[in-house]
Amino acid sequence: MGFFDDLLVGGHPAVIHFPIIGIMMGMVAAVTALVLGVLLDIFDKSEWLTEARRKATDRFIDRFEFASWIMIFMGELGLLIASYTGFQSAGGVDPAVENELLAFKVKLSIFVFFILIGPILLKAYLGLIKNRAIFGYGRIIPVLYILPQLAAAILTVLISGTGGRYVYGHSILDNIGLGWLLPG
Repeated sequence: MGFFDDLLVGGHPAVIHFPIIGIMMGMVAAVTALVLGVLLDIFDKSEWLTEARRKATDRFIDRFEFASWIMIFMGELGLLIASYTGFQSAGGVDPAVENELLAFKVKLSIFVFFILIGPILLKAYLGLIKNRAIFGYGRIIPVLYILPQLAAAILTVLISGTGGRYVYGHSILDNIGLGWLLPG
């Protein structure tokens, strides 16, 4: 049992990158699908856009949409695991929220978790129940899918910067002039 206890307490640095990459890459894949969809609309009447090119682009859009959904879902799971190992590393919830930086990280993590539920459920509903694509129809659905991911990505950067400030006393956000966004 000592191995697992050590893993949970010392494992936080090893697992924190999974939610970061999942959330960021999910957002990048969603934006890529949106850009491809917009380009498809722009070239819709062009002679350049043959039926073969349209089908190929539609396949890419579908793949990026699916990748986005899987990535944010994995980011959400990673966020839960990183939160658990973070609490274990801090010695519990109470010691974690007594520190201003860690309390800020906890609040932002909760926001990110709930923000990402929206796009995950939207894709699940449209894809699994309605058998529709996010980026295939209309303009409002892609916006409702991407905006929460953009917000979650920004908050994830703040969570990461706060962790850096807590561990090292400074953050990469300090280096680029955005350190004022973090407490302390």
